[in-house]
Amino acid sequence: MAQSKKLLPCLTLGISLVLFTPIIALVYQGFFSSDENDHTFSNILDTVVWQYLYNSFTVVSLTLIFACLFAIAPAWWCARYEFKGRRFLQWAMVFPLAIPAYISAYIYTKTLDYAGPIQSTLRDWFDWQSPDDYWFFDIRSLAGASLMLALALYPYIYLLLRFGFAKQSDHLDHAARLLGANSKQVFFNIRLPMARPALAVGCTLVAMETLADFGTVHLFSISTLTTAIYDSWLVYGSLSGAAKLSCLLLAFILGLSFLERQQRKTQKQFEPRGQQPLQRLPVTRTKNMSIWLVCMSILALGFVIPVLHLVDYAFTYFKQNWQADLFSHSQNTFVLAALAALICMVVALLLNAQLRFTTSKLNQVAISLGSLGYAIPGTVLAIAILIPLGALDLGLHELMTWAGQDSLGLLFSGSGFALLLAFMIRFIAIANGSLHSSYQQISPNLDLAASTLGKRKFEVFRWIHVPLIRPMAIAAFLLVFIECVKELPAALLLRPFDFETLSTYVYQHASDDQLEHAALASLLIIVVSLLPIALLSRTQRMP
Repeated sequence: MAQSKKLLPCLTLGISLVLFTPIIALVYQGFFSSDENDHTFSNILDTVVWQYLYNSFTVVSLTLIFACLFAIAPAWWCARYEFKGRRFLQWAMVFPLAIPAYISAYIYTKTLDYAGPIQSTLRDWFDWQSPDDYWFFDIRSLAGASLMLALALYPYIYLLLRFGFAKQSDHLDHAARLLGANSKQVFFNIRLPMARPALAVGCTLVAMETLADFGTVHLFSISTLTTAIYDSWLVYGSLSGAAKLSCLLLAFILGLSFLERQQRKTQKQFEPRGQQPLQRLPVTRTKNMSIWLVCMSILALGFVIPVLHLVDYAFTYFKQNWQADLFSHSQNTFVLAALAALICMVVALLLNAQLRFTTSKLNQVAISLGSLGYAIPGTVLAIAILIPLGALDLGLHELMTWAGQDSLGLLFSGSGFALLLAFMIRFIAIANGSLHSSYQQISPNLDLAASTLGKRKFEVFRWIHVPLIRPMAIAAFLLVFIECVKELPAALLLRPFDFETLSTYVYQHASDDQLEHAALASLLIIVVSLLPIALLSRTQRMP
C-alpha cells in the first residue's frame, strides 16, 4: 500500500521530466557540445544575427500594433453595447483564428503583387506603364508579414479583452460621469487601464505566436530567428548551430513571458463585492451600422476573403485537388493528432488528479514542468527533440552492431514517434490548463464526503471527478487536436521521409506557388479548426 502511494507521484514526476528532457538536451547541445559544422553559428553571429534580431523584433512590434487595432474596439463594443446581431458577431470575430497566417499571406500576395489583379486593373485604368509611375503597398515586407500575422492572431487579444471588459462594473463609470468625463475619457482613462491585465496576456500570446511563426516569414523571404534555426539545420546541417540559435530564441520567449508576469504582479485592482456586471447599453441605428462596418471589414480581411479565394481555387482546380494524396495526408494528420490529443488528455488527467489528491510542491512542480512546452516555438522544440532522440538512435545502432544484429535505422528520430512527442510536449499545457480550471470548480467537500463513505481515491476519481470534468476534458481534447492539425514548424522538421500532414502539404504547395492545388486541404484545416469555436459559442455565454 505504501509502495503504491509512492508510485503515482514518482510516475507523474517522471512523465514531466521526460517532457522536459528535450529542453535540457537543447541547452547542453547549445553550450557544451559542437559538431563539424559548428562554424555556422559563428558566421551567423559575425554577420547577420543583428539583422535576424531586428527583423524578429520589428515583426513582433508591428503585429502587436495591428492586432490591438483590430481587437480593442470590437471587444469593447461586444461587451458594452446591445445591438442587432451581437451574439453572432462576438463569435464571428474569432473565425480568423482558424486560418493559418501563411495561407492568408499567399492569397494576399497573389492578389496584391505587381502582377496581381488589383495592380493590373489600376494600371489599365490610369495607363501606368511601370512601378515608377505609382506607389502601391508592398505586401512582401515586414509590414505585410506583420499584417498577415495580426489578422490571424488578433482573436487572442479580442477574446481576453472581451471577457475582461464584460467583468467590469458601472460604478466607476458613474463616478467619472459625475465628474464631467465623456465616453472617450471614461474608456481611455478607466475601462482600458482596468482591462490591462487581459490586454497584457493577449499581447504576450500574440508575441509568442509571432516569434514562433515560420510559414509566413519564410514565404515572404524575411529572415528571423525562426527561419535561421530552420536553415541552420536543414540547409547547413549544423545541429549545434541550430541549438545555439534555438537557445537564443528560447531566452527571448522566456524573457518576454517573465516581463509579462512581472508587469501583472505590479498591478493591483480592487473591486467591491456584490457589484453588478457591466450593463449593455442600446445603440442608435447609425452606431449599429458603424459597429458592423468596422467589424465586418476586419472579418472580411481575416476570414471571408481568404475562404472565398480557397473555395474558388477548389472549384477551378478540382481535379488537381481531389487526389489520393489528400486522403492519405488527411489520414496521417487526423490519426497523429487524435493520438497526441488522447495522450495529452490522459497525462493531464493523471497530473491533475494526483495534485487534487495530494497538494504538494512535488506535484505542482510536475505540472509546471509538463506545461512549459507551449511557450516553446515549434522550430525550437523540433531541434530540442532531435538531439536526445538522435543520441538514442545512435546508441541503439551501436548496441545492435555489438550484438551482431542488423541496424534498426532511425527508429525514434526518423519515425512518427518524434512528431508525436513534439505534439505532446507542445500542447499538453492546453489540456493541463483546461483540466486544472475544471478541477478548481469541484468542491473539496465532495471528496471528503466520498472518503467518509469509505470510497477509495480511484472510485472518487471515476464516479465524481470524471463526470464533472468530462465537458472540459472533451474541449481540451478538441483544442489539442486542432493545434496538432495546424502545427507547421515542428512537422516540417520532424516528419518522417515521405510523410506529409495537411499543414506541410499545404505549405509545400504555397511555397511552390501552387496553393490552388491544395485548396481543399486548406479548407479542411479551416473547417476542422472552427470546431472549438462552435463548441465555445454553444457552451459559453457572455457574462
